[in-house]
Amino acid sequence: MKAFAKLLPTGLMARATLRTNEYGWAVADVPAVIDAVEAANLVNIGGQLQLRIPDGGTCECYWVEVDASDVGMNLPWSERVSATAAAAREQFRNLRRDFDFVTEIRSAFVEHVHSFEAAGGDVAAHLCFVWYCKGAD
Repeated sequence: MKAFAKLLPTGLMARATLRTNEYGWAVADVPAVIDAVEAANLVNIGGQLQLRIPDGGTCECYWVEVDASDVGMNLPWSERVSATAAAAREQFRNLRRDFDFVTEIRSAFVEHVHSFEAAGGDVAAHLCFVWYCKGAD
Protein backbone atom coordinates (compact mmCIF):
# COMPACT_ATOMS: atom_id res chain seq x y z
CA MET A 1 0.00 0.00 0.00
CA LYS A 2 2.95 2.32 0.53
CA ALA A 3 3.13 3.04 -3.21
CA PHE A 4 -0.53 4.10 -3.20
CA ALA A 5 -0.30 6.44 -0.21
CA LYS A 6 0.06 9.41 -2.54
CA LEU A 7 -3.30 8.55 -4.15
CA LEU A 8 -5.24 8.83 -0.90
CA PRO A 9 -6.31 12.13 0.70
CA THR A 10 -3.53 13.90 2.57
CA GLY A 11 -5.64 14.38 5.69
CA LEU A 12 -6.44 10.68 5.84
CA MET A 13 -2.79 9.75 5.37
CA ALA A 14 -1.82 12.18 8.13
CA ARG A 15 -3.96 10.15 10.56
CA ALA A 16 -2.29 6.86 9.59
CA THR A 17 0.61 5.25 11.36
CA LEU A 18 3.30 3.46 9.38
CA ARG A 19 5.05 0.44 10.78
CA THR A 20 7.06 -2.08 8.77
CA ASN A 21 5.65 -0.80 5.48
CA GLU A 22 2.05 -1.17 6.69
CA TYR A 23 -0.31 1.74 7.18
CA GLY A 24 -2.80 1.51 10.01
CA TRP A 25 -5.72 3.72 10.92
CA ALA A 26 -7.86 4.18 13.98
CA VAL A 27 -10.95 1.98 13.91
CA ALA A 28 -13.15 5.05 13.39
CA ASP A 29 -11.20 5.96 10.22
CA VAL A 30 -11.61 2.61 8.44
CA PRO A 31 -14.86 3.51 6.64
CA ALA A 32 -13.17 6.64 5.27
CA VAL A 33 -10.16 4.55 4.21
CA ILE A 34 -12.44 2.16 2.31
CA ASP A 35 -14.14 5.11 0.61
CA ALA A 36 -10.82 6.77 -0.27
CA VAL A 37 -9.40 3.56 -1.74
CA GLU A 38 -12.51 3.19 -3.88
CA ALA A 39 -12.41 6.86 -4.95
CA ALA A 40 -8.75 6.39 -5.99
CA ASN A 41 -9.86 3.52 -8.28
CA LEU A 42 -8.03 0.95 -6.19
CA VAL A 43 -9.20 -2.44 -4.95
CA ASN A 44 -9.81 -2.79 -1.21
CA ILE A 45 -7.97 -5.92 -0.08
CA GLY A 46 -8.78 -5.55 3.62
CA GLY A 47 -6.83 -5.62 6.84
CA GLN A 48 -6.45 -6.76 10.42
CA LEU A 49 -6.89 -5.39 13.92
CA GLN A 50 -3.69 -4.36 15.67
CA LEU A 51 -2.58 -2.75 18.88
CA ARG A 52 0.43 -0.61 18.05
CA ILE A 53 2.33 0.02 21.25
CA PRO A 54 4.33 3.27 21.02
CA ASP A 55 7.62 1.55 21.97
CA GLY A 56 7.41 -0.43 18.73
CA GLY A 57 5.52 -3.53 19.82
CA THR A 58 2.64 -4.76 17.65
CA CYS A 59 -0.11 -7.15 18.71
CA GLU A 60 -2.11 -8.36 15.71
CA CYS A 61 -5.42 -10.17 15.84
CA TYR A 62 -5.13 -11.76 12.40
CA TRP A 63 -8.50 -13.48 12.95
CA VAL A 64 -10.25 -10.10 13.31
CA GLU A 65 -9.94 -9.20 9.67
CA VAL A 66 -11.57 -7.96 6.53
CA ASP A 67 -10.66 -9.96 3.43
CA ALA A 68 -12.13 -8.77 0.15
CA SER A 69 -9.17 -9.99 -1.92
CA ASP A 70 -11.15 -12.57 -3.91
CA VAL A 71 -14.23 -10.44 -4.50
CA GLY A 72 -15.06 -9.76 -8.14
CA MET A 73 -11.91 -11.36 -9.56
CA ASN A 74 -13.57 -11.79 -12.97
CA LEU A 75 -15.21 -8.38 -13.10
CA PRO A 76 -13.94 -5.42 -15.11
CA TRP A 77 -11.66 -3.26 -12.98
CA SER A 78 -14.14 -0.48 -12.16
CA GLU A 79 -16.75 -3.03 -11.09
CA ARG A 80 -14.19 -4.89 -9.00
CA VAL A 81 -13.22 -1.63 -7.28
CA SER A 82 -16.87 -1.08 -6.33
CA ALA A 83 -17.46 -4.71 -5.35
CA THR A 84 -14.43 -4.90 -3.05
CA ALA A 85 -15.39 -1.62 -1.39
CA ALA A 86 -18.92 -2.88 -0.76
CA ALA A 87 -17.63 -6.20 0.60
CA ALA A 88 -15.07 -4.44 2.82
CA ARG A 89 -17.73 -2.11 4.23
CA GLU A 90 -20.04 -5.02 5.03
CA GLN A 91 -17.30 -7.16 6.57
CA PHE A 92 -16.07 -4.25 8.69
CA ARG A 93 -19.60 -3.49 9.94
CA ASN A 94 -19.95 -7.17 10.86
CA LEU A 95 -16.64 -7.15 12.73
CA ARG A 96 -17.71 -4.14 14.75
CA ARG A 97 -20.96 -5.89 15.57
CA ASP A 98 -19.36 -9.24 16.44
CA PHE A 99 -16.21 -8.20 18.33
CA ASP A 100 -15.32 -5.86 21.14
CA PHE A 101 -11.91 -4.92 19.78
CA VAL A 102 -10.40 -3.86 23.11
CA THR A 103 -11.57 -7.06 24.79
CA GLU A 104 -10.20 -9.14 21.91
CA ILE A 105 -6.74 -7.54 22.16
CA ARG A 106 -6.71 -7.84 25.95
CA SER A 107 -7.63 -11.54 25.93
CA ALA A 108 -5.19 -12.44 23.13
CA PHE A 109 -2.15 -10.53 24.41
CA VAL A 110 -2.59 -10.58 28.18
CA GLU A 111 1.02 -9.96 29.22
CA HIS A 112 1.77 -7.27 26.60
CA VAL A 113 -1.45 -5.39 27.29
CA HIS A 114 -1.00 -5.64 31.06
CA SER A 115 2.50 -4.16 30.81
CA PHE A 116 1.30 -1.45 28.43
CA GLU A 117 -1.63 -0.46 30.64
CA ALA A 118 0.48 -0.65 33.83
CA ALA A 119 2.77 1.95 32.26
CA GLY A 120 -0.24 4.20 31.61
CA GLY A 121 -1.02 3.12 28.06
CA ASP A 122 -4.53 3.37 26.65
CA VAL A 123 -5.40 0.31 24.54
CA ALA A 124 -8.40 1.93 22.84
CA ALA A 125 -6.29 4.92 21.77
CA HIS A 126 -3.68 2.68 20.12
CA LEU A 127 -5.92 0.22 18.30
CA CYS A 128 -5.77 0.37 14.54
CA PHE A 129 -6.62 -1.52 11.42
CA VAL A 130 -3.83 -2.19 8.98
CA TRP A 131 -5.30 -1.74 5.50
CA TYR A 132 -4.20 -3.02 2.11
CA CYS A 133 -5.22 -2.10 -1.39
CA LYS A 134 -3.93 -2.58 -4.93
CA GLY A 135 -4.05 -0.95 -8.30
CA ALA A 136 -4.80 -2.45 -11.67
CA ASP A 137 -2.19 -4.97 -12.77
